[in-house]
Amino acid sequence: MCDNVYQNLTMAELDFYHENGYVVASNVFPVVELSKIDREIDRIRDADGGDIHRNPGWVMSLGLRSEITRAFAQDERILSLVEEVVTPGIAIYSGKLTTKMPHAMDICHWHQDDAYYNDHVASETRMSVWIPLQDATLENGCLWVVPGSHKGGVVEHGSYGGQCPKSMGPPDMVAEGAIACPVKAGDMLLFSAELWHHSKENRTDQIRRAFIVSYQEATVPRGNGDQWKILRSA
Repeated sequence: MCDNVYQNLTMAELDFYHENGYVVASNVFPVVELSKIDREIDRIRDADGGDIHRNPGWVMSLGLRSEITRAFAQDERILSLVEEVVTPGIAIYSGKLTTKMPHAMDICHWHQDDAYYNDHVASETRMSVWIPLQDATLENGCLWVVPGSHKGGVVEHGSYGGQCPKSMGPPDMVAEGAIACPVKAGDMLLFSAELWHHSKENRTDQIRRAFIVSYQEATVPRGNGDQWKILRSA
């Protein structure tokens, strides 16, 4: 572990993560800083001339899009929280922005990130940080998770529509034990790349954005194209 003044997961939080596949870290970022990131994403999208992704408002390869987003994806406050999970060393696998537009009815069906990521490279400790730029609520499309589902490995995925091109079942699939994970702006949700998760529609008149970065151990020799970068050596 690096000597620093940044927040680390407590032993109780780390145990919760390993048992349930996710954990929420509170008060990681000041809201004013997230507002700066939000404005930078507006600038990136304006420079792109609008939506270039299949899902309105999404931005892929976000950590490569500007110095501001690159620095955020490599922020020591994040790395200090994941360093006991992602080991040995830490590398970026990929980064993106997911968006629920106002009154958008599209959902992202149940899926596991490694159903996508394993197509590029396998990892033992890969996980994601999900950072809401606005409060993520039941009404605007917060994540839902199935605690403990990361222990069963990656299951078969297919194409069922919605925001996610691959998912675990038809649109009416109900996952036993699923719970909602509302997260306030400034907090951060950490979850395993094998955790079952999904999100519902946005029933509000406000946008909901989440900055997502996926990390893996530095000993894995590649990631998702040129997004891969070793941040801490093994």
